[in-house]
Amino acid sequence: MQNSILKIAIVLILLVFAFGAGYFFHSQIQRCSSPVAATVPLSESSQTVPTTSSPSSSPSPSVAVQPETELLFSNYNSAAVANNPSGSTVFTVSGTRKIYLIQDYHWNSAQGKKPGTISLKSESGKVYGPWEAQGAPGQGGVPNAYWTVYPDTEIPAGTYSIIDSDPASWAHNSGTKGIGMSQVYAVK
Repeated sequence: MQNSILKIAIVLILLVFAFGAGYFFHSQIQRCSSPVAATVPLSESSQTVPTTSSPSSSPSPSVAVQPETELLFSNYNSAAVANNPSGSTVFTVSGTRKIYLIQDYHWNSAQGKKPGTISLKSESGKVYGPWEAQGAPGQGGVPNAYWTVYPDTEIPAGTYSIIDSDPASWAHNSGTKGIGMSQVYAVK
């Protein structure tokens, strides 16, 4: 009798663990594949953001005017992270693209970080932005783990570095090969 009860208890524990792990991984995949819906609350206003050398606001787009977007770059992954990337986060576009969203991850040892700014820098040295980031909670409710900007800015074909105002708290890991965790979306 005790063996039967023990076997049932083990099966129940394994089922609860499997369900919890499946829920966790599903939520992380959903967060990585849908950054706007999963991590960034949308506001009621939409504005064009100027690309000047001083920080500017970066409002969330209105749900009614949210354009169809496509992922240009992402190195998000579910492995454990550290702070202070050792390399530049770089992506390339083959033609002129209107950048809709840039999002950097600031886990910062489960502390998050007050949002700063995000910019793009072309190979020729031209800087787009900086744009003031909005913070959103990360895994486990970590405040301001996701920094998101909505540049609404066209960039020509070329290679760009993502410039984060606080690299000391910017997350990276072996999956990113030591560069800051980011994702970039453009209007289709």
